[in-house]
Amino acid sequence: MIDKKIREAEILYEELKDSATLQLELLRLDAIHYIAKLSANLITNIFTLICTILAFLFGTVTLGFLFSDLLNSYTLGFGGLTLFYLLVAIVTIKKANFIEAIIINFTIRKFLLTKGNKNDGYHNPSDPE
Repeated sequence: MIDKKIREAEILYEELKDSATLQLELLRLDAIHYIAKLSANLITNIFTLICTILAFLFGTVTLGFLFSDLLNSYTLGFGGLTLFYLLVAIVTIKKANFIEAIIINFTIRKFLLTKGNKNDGYHNPSDPE
């Protein structure tokens, strides 16, 4: 009788040890998956930001030449565009708290959606359906 109980305890111990090992492996794989998704998201966002900045820069130069052509003066064309951007910068500084709140909310939403994305073919069995 005692031998049977000891054997059952040994089996239970082995099953608990296997379960703990599997849980740790699952946690490690989840962490790797999450870091990979965040890295890919970061690289994509940086590339998009660089392309947007370049498009804005070339668009600004083009707009400066357009205004210069319309006003028949490079000084007036690019100077007017500079004053416009200066005005935009002043308004942005005045509304800094509002803009920061939008950026913070966007960033938090992006990270939370990255963690909870179920459309990538990966499914964690421990997640509730």
